[in-house]
Amino acid sequence: MSGKKSGFFGRIRRRVRTTLFSAGGYEFGAITVLAVIVGVISGYAAIGFYLAIGALLELVYGLSEAELASGAKHLPVWHIMAALVGGGLVVGQILRFINKHQARGVPNVIEAAALHNGRLGIKSGIASAVATIVSLGSGASMGREGPVVHLGATMASALTRALHLNPSAARTLLGCGVASAVAASFNAPIAGVFFALEVILGHYALHAFAPIVIAAIAGTLVSRAHLGNFPAFETTEYMIASFWEFPAFFILGIGAAFVAVTFMAGMDWGDKVRIKLGKIPYWLQPATAGLFVGAIAIFYPEILSVGYEATSRALNGEYGFELLLSLMVAKMAATVISYAGRFGGGVFSPSLFLGAMLGGAFGIVAAAIFPDLASTPGLYAVVGMGAVASAVLGAPISTMLIVFEITGDYNVTIAVMIASAVASMVTSAFFERSFFLMQLANRGVRLEGGKATYLLKSARVADHMTRDFFTVRDTEPAVKARELLVAQGGGLLIATDEAGHMTGSLTFSQLPPDIFDNPEKAQTPVAKFMRDAPQKVKATDALQLALHRLEMSGEEVLPVISPSQNNVVVGLIRHRDVMKEYNRALLESQGQDHKMGRRA
Repeated sequence: MSGKKSGFFGRIRRRVRTTLFSAGGYEFGAITVLAVIVGVISGYAAIGFYLAIGALLELVYGLSEAELASGAKHLPVWHIMAALVGGGLVVGQILRFINKHQARGVPNVIEAAALHNGRLGIKSGIASAVATIVSLGSGASMGREGPVVHLGATMASALTRALHLNPSAARTLLGCGVASAVAASFNAPIAGVFFALEVILGHYALHAFAPIVIAAIAGTLVSRAHLGNFPAFETTEYMIASFWEFPAFFILGIGAAFVAVTFMAGMDWGDKVRIKLGKIPYWLQPATAGLFVGAIAIFYPEILSVGYEATSRALNGEYGFELLLSLMVAKMAATVISYAGRFGGGVFSPSLFLGAMLGGAFGIVAAAIFPDLASTPGLYAVVGMGAVASAVLGAPISTMLIVFEITGDYNVTIAVMIASAVASMVTSAFFERSFFLMQLANRGVRLEGGKATYLLKSARVADHMTRDFFTVRDTEPAVKARELLVAQGGGLLIATDEAGHMTGSLTFSQLPPDIFDNPEKAQTPVAKFMRDAPQKVKATDALQLALHRLEMSGEEVLPVISPSQNNVVVGLIRHRDVMKEYNRALLESQGQDHKMGRRA
């Protein structure tokens, strides 16, 4: 029976592939159809994720997400503690099914797009989503947007695997899944498009732009059909009171950078603490973190889960100065603890929370100093929210668009742009360009310069050298060396001693032109004409080092020596081969490898 099913589905898959990619190359109609499919699937995955967290909050706390902060104040202490510790124990068991026992997020999607041809594991993706649902549903102080991005990307990757699409199509559809998930989560299609292009793919190539727009629209339509057309935060209409406030927005941007750097440094510390917590079993770490988060939530229940109710209240100016600062510190501590304790979740919601509290507090101070010039604290909360989030995510364009779309307020456009730009520049000057790149760097993957630069740093010379070369003893006659050079078509001939160690190198230009006509020169030992060993690299060296030595020496070819045997040549690395790999990766990272279709 299973054989019949396999044959049936196999025929369907072949028919779909034949219909969509009949020419084996780029087909706009094919990628459009796939973008719609990915958009719908990822959109439903996103709203299912959203509804599952809400349902679990109702089950555990008896409260909806919109009333969690205010309602939890009336719950007994044991209830809050039991929810977080119990949820942590469940999360600990789910982590058994995830590689390295850590829920996945945006960094994994960035890595997949840059280095793994858009491929993500479906098992880890689903398990990570479940772990995050339980984490946030039990009150862990994290965000839901990063995991939603990973879930949408996982759905797209599963489809590309099923259809055996090539890497270029896989990366584009990965962006489609991300855009749809963000659009469905925030009811923000424009922000979804730019987040996928700016953060995940890292380029704005036209061939990727169109499908990603289509997928974002599909995800938005799915969300609006089931959840309605409402912004994530309900706010009053804000207006900038005076142009004299612009310096204040600049200063707020600097303050936002300080908060962002402190927050990311805390999360970086949490990464290191997790490693040091080896004495505590990984499956027990979420429950342990739940104890500490619960202790904070007893006094500040606003920090529970994604914290959207508290963020919304800050945007509407409902909190006083002291409470705003207290909540900012409490949320930062709770998020770092949740992250260090292996709870599933992202950092976007906490970034919005921290920015809103910072902006609200800044607005109160500004109004106290300049009562006739300052706008309401709520306006500053919106500006601070955008500034901190853009600095943490390292994506000012998409973050600004997200803030505009989730608040539905475009009157503060200039203010948000000023503060976000300043916060992003200051943060990148003193810290990692984004939290996601920091996470990848902690794993040994540095993508600051893009895929091409990472390739040069991470790829080994041994993987790109040629083993097709000749050697000649330095005591052999020069005529023998010429014969070998003719046989290998020129290039570099390696001269060795009797033990096989390199003593020098030889090219056509170093041999006398009349070597065949002059018997004396023909029998002269190779050592007479060879030059000292040129710059060389080891087989285990990075391509970046090889490229540097090739360019510094002006050589077209360098010998590659064994890392374990002194001066024993095992291959040759050519400048053109290094540059070919570099240019290929550069074109991919810039989205210029736009051939779509099936994998060969």
